[in-house]
Formats: sequence, C-alpha cells, structure tokens
Amino acid sequence: MYAEPLIKLAYASALAILVMAVSYLRRIEIGRDFSFAALRGFAQLMLLSIVLTYVFTSTIWHIFALPIFIAMALLAGYTSAKRVGMPKATLITTPSIAIGATTSLAAMTVLKVIPLQPKFVIPLAGMAFGNAMNICSLTLNRLLSEVRNNRSRIEAMLALGATAQQAVEQYERTSIKSALIPSIDNMRTLGIIFIPGAMTGMLMAGIDPTTAAVYQISIFFMIISSGIVAAVNATYLTKKRLFTPAHQLAEDV
Repeated sequence: MYAEPLIKLAYASALAILVMAVSYLRRIEIGRDFSFAALRGFAQLMLLSIVLTYVFTSTIWHIFALPIFIAMALLAGYTSAKRVGMPKATLITTPSIAIGATTSLAAMTVLKVIPLQPKFVIPLAGMAFGNAMNICSLTLNRLLSEVRNNRSRIEAMLALGATAQQAVEQYERTSIKSALIPSIDNMRTLGIIFIPGAMTGMLMAGIDPTTAAVYQISIFFMIISSGIVAAVNATYLTKKRLFTPAHQLAEDV
C-alpha cells in the first residue's frame, strides 16, 4: 500500500541530492541545514499522516481537532517569537496568531465556504496558522526596526505632546503593509506565474478545475484575512511594550 509512494519519494530525493551538490560545489554552506530540515520535515509529515489517518476516520474528530489547533497556535507563536527576538514575545505572537487564524477559519466554516469535515478543516487550519505566523513575524520585525531607526523622531513627537499611538501609527501601517506584500503579490499572479499548492493538489485528485480555482481564491482570502488580523493584534500588543503608561518610549527598545 505504501510501497509506491515511498519509491516515488526515493526518486524525488534526487532533487535533494542536487541541492546538496550545488551547495557543496558553490560553497553556499546550506547542505547541513537543508539535510536537517529535510529529515525533520519528513519525520513530521509522516507523524502527521499517521495522526490524520486516525482523525479523519473518527466520529469524534472534533475532540481531537482542538488539541491539534492548540498545538499549531503554540508552535506558531513560539517560532514567530524566536524570529522577532524580543523578550517574552510569545505573549504577543501566540494570541495574535491564534485570533487571526481562528477568525478566518471560523468565517470559512460558518459561511459554509468549506464543509465542516476534518479533511477540510484541519489542513486549512494549518494554512491559516502558518501564514498568520509568517505575516506576524514580518510585521513585528519591521515595526521594531522602524521604531529603533526613528527613535529620535518618535521621542520628539512625544515631547511635543503626541500620544504613543500618534507617534508610532505611521510605522504600524508601514509594517503591516510590508508584511502583506508577498501574499498580495502571490494572489495577483495566481494562475499566471504559478498554480498554488492547494489547487495543484485538487487538480491531481481529479477535482474540476473551476471548483479548484474557487477553493484556491477562497483560501487566499482566508490567508490574507488571518494575516492582517494577526498583524493588527500583534502591533497593538507590541505598542504596550514599546511605551510606558506615561507615553514615553521604553529604554530597552
């Protein structure tokens, strides 16, 4: 049953060998990181496939889905916090990502865009949490960079009577907009430059191309909505760290 997919995986591994060979020959020095990432990704996907095989066939999949969603939120928050490099950043990233992802996913199910079935809800939850994580990381990295680079200007605005919100508002907008650019660019080029993974998978499964296209654009709406909600929440929570209750820029920024 599993022999044929494993044989195909072995053949596909030739591409991994190509990556390592180019890395070695050109001294790019990503061979070790790539190997570790590939092995870790393979192990995680195999474990996930075992779990999902059981969950998809269970009549009480809702009970199993909840801890899966919690694990996604915690891991996404932790990963995003590591990228941001701010003390106790998980207290910002985790709730922001969780709110963004669950909001968009709930809307998709309540509006019946996707069926309330585990084979739809759980994979799409992974997409929502993953993309919210990336957008949250990009937003906070850009926001902290903007604040640090414009510290004197922000302090001047505060000295002239501006509130913390007024002093940092333009940098919040810039950060969120910058973080959303890759997702918006991907949506702008759908079907022209590339066929996204979800649509590719549906086409390979024999789904009608029109139906696959409708689902794909709906997924992109979900991705961007989860990202912008996560980004707005993250900037709001971060602002409380950046400024004191007296609307002064914190010393450790």
